[in-house]
Amino acid sequence: MSEFGSHGGFSATSGASGSHDRPSQGGTAPVLRAPRSRARIETIIPCCVNQLLTATLVDNVFKVRGIVVSQVSIVGLIRKAERAPSHILYKIDDMTTKPMDARLWLGRGRAKQELTPCPVGVYAKVFGILRGSEEVKMLEVLHIRVLEDMNEFTSHILETVNAHMMLAKALEAARGQSAPATPSLVDQAPAYGEPRPELIQEEVRRLIHECPQQEGKSIRELQTELGSLSIKAIKEALEYLMVEGHIYPTVDGEHFKSAD
Repeated sequence: MSEFGSHGGFSATSGASGSHDRPSQGGTAPVLRAPRSRARIETIIPCCVNQLLTATLVDNVFKVRGIVVSQVSIVGLIRKAERAPSHILYKIDDMTTKPMDARLWLGRGRAKQELTPCPVGVYAKVFGILRGSEEVKMLEVLHIRVLEDMNEFTSHILETVNAHMMLAKALEAARGQSAPATPSLVDQAPAYGEPRPELIQEEVRRLIHECPQQEGKSIRELQTELGSLSIKAIKEALEYLMVEGHIYPTVDGEHFKSAD
């Protein structure tokens, strides 16, 4: 896991870094609150906003495609920066879905200071912890800084794809050690409905990987070879494989090649 980045303690070189003292306000504590002590980040998983907002909450842990995500980094455009007595609320937009709320707690000492928020309209990298519920999610900011070079935005996209591919493979390997080999999709298909999504994804990925054609495998060919599956299920599998970086479109939006 260390290849995804190990960061222990941040200092604000540009932008602002977070403090994790609880705000000294009376009344009911907010659902999205700062932790009791300073968090030391051991593993940060680069993500896109869409992955965070669609993460599922299982046993009080957020997961993206079965991968646990807690301490994460995102890169996006600051659409809003609003200061309150105890925090600064940012809206970060990386264009993968709607902007995500990111809250930087100021703490008792910093709340009295005239801390200037990062400006609206610039790209920033945000390190934080995913908080909230299934319906409402927010990033609790540990550190935020303005990008000095837009190549960082491209690098973040590549890091996100690479990290989730490696985590997915590690998860697959762990599951493989505790379970027998998965039969082929056709053999596994139940008499009713369709197989599980992960089995469809694996079979679609295999067929695309084995395709020798330069333009790649077409959706029509996949539908012919996977006749028992609906076009909707095939397209959902293609979308998942593209997001995870396993495949990419070629001559048009109907043909795909393997990135593996």
